[in-house]
Amino acid sequence: MKNMRVKYGSLATVCLLLLALLPASCIQDDYAAKGTATVTMTFTTRAISNPTTRAVGDLLDNEQMQTLRVIVARSSNSEILYNVKYDIQPDETQKTITFSELTVNKDGEDFDFYAIANEEAFVTTETELEGKDIDLAALKTRVLTKSFNRPTPLAIIPQAGFQTIHVEASENQEASMQLQFPVGKVQLIFNNQTGSEVTLTNVGLMGVAPNRGYLFKGQSLNEGVPSGTTQVGNLLFGNEGTLTIPVSPSSDVSPFVRYIYPGQKNAGDYKLTASWNGKQHEVVLKLPDAAEAISSIGYGEQYNINITLLANSLNVTLNVLPWTVDDTEIDFSTEFNAILLPATAGSLMLVDPSTQNAAIAVAMNTDGKARNATFSFKMVSPVGARWTAHLESTTDFRLEGTSSGYGTADAEASVFYVTPIRDFDAQNPQTVKLFITVDTSFGGSDDEGIQIINPETEGMRRFPGNDTEITIRQVGESAFDQLTESVAIN
Repeated sequence: MKNMRVKYGSLATVCLLLLALLPASCIQDDYAAKGTATVTMTFTTRAISNPTTRAVGDLLDNEQMQTLRVIVARSSNSEILYNVKYDIQPDETQKTITFSELTVNKDGEDFDFYAIANEEAFVTTETELEGKDIDLAALKTRVLTKSFNRPTPLAIIPQAGFQTIHVEASENQEASMQLQFPVGKVQLIFNNQTGSEVTLTNVGLMGVAPNRGYLFKGQSLNEGVPSGTTQVGNLLFGNEGTLTIPVSPSSDVSPFVRYIYPGQKNAGDYKLTASWNGKQHEVVLKLPDAAEAISSIGYGEQYNINITLLANSLNVTLNVLPWTVDDTEIDFSTEFNAILLPATAGSLMLVDPSTQNAAIAVAMNTDGKARNATFSFKMVSPVGARWTAHLESTTDFRLEGTSSGYGTADAEASVFYVTPIRDFDAQNPQTVKLFITVDTSFGGSDDEGIQIINPETEGMRRFPGNDTEITIRQVGESAFDQLTESVAIN
């Protein structure tokens, strides 16, 4: 027994000596005090709450989050702790996930959170992002080369987000992450004032489409464009550039929407082209009041190109909205707030102002003198809703100028004109009704319909007509020139 005690005592001494020979850093690493922490992260994706009331700025079905993968790794050594994938319900606009029992150094530790929605849009196999041994450095710099404009109607669009969070031991923390699209979105919005269906060909942005882009963007990740990016592709709308525009908005938005990777700025002006009636139209795209043309579309930006089809011309304006419903979702509980006025003093002349046949007068201008009816209109609410000026018939009159737009809190006035098409016929004078609607684009529900733009105040209306319609009548040129009364501009 004595020998055995000596033997074990000697073994213990040897062990102590061996431990003494180990580097102090190893001992500290192996025996450093650890704690646990819980992190609750809310991942927010771009999604609409009510797909039946779609407006410009709302997401299409292919843009909404359908699956979500979340990867959590230690920032210090890229050790993956969690790699989980969730199916997202159609009515879910965000996903909250709790990561419990995270082992954390006593002084706190940084963790990297990766989130990818709709990975099916670009992965080649179902297991490509599975497991805890994937290359995170390669994932963070992942370059996408797929065109999300195919197949018809439109391919599913991914979203991604990355965030580093410092986690303290023995604490419960909450955080949030906003996912981002790797592409921008271009949407054509037509106002067909021709009175009949129109077919356009060669509709697109030519020679500007980059062929690749980063999956993760922002927070100092992947600035600029990937190496090897070219910007010579064409962004064609419709069926290889052919679009059919009905008189009423179309219920199928897909031909009018295209996605584009962000490109190198100043690599060429963006121009919208379209062929119609044997004539090629080309418009350089500029933002309102901007001196330079647009040369690149940013991540997550939505560019709405508003196109008015008149008898023989295109009228193009451009609005830029963030690709988020938080700012642009139409709230039809908001009261309609807009004002319609003469564009300038004396621009709305009155015929028979004191009779039941009172009307705003218009006439031909064969001698170059303007004799149309010029209106100024702006709408400050509902924010994000589309307003459109209409004529009850476009057989004898046409609308020109900017006759549609969107409600914004700082809306600027749009100017449009009502002009007669045919020579004046004294035996058969023509009249038309002007009205304005508020609705959603591309066949969405018409929650508000025809708006009151001519209310009665103290027994008087500003314009001839009723609450919702303004009467316009064509007169001869000489008769127009003799009119003396007009609608006040104040």
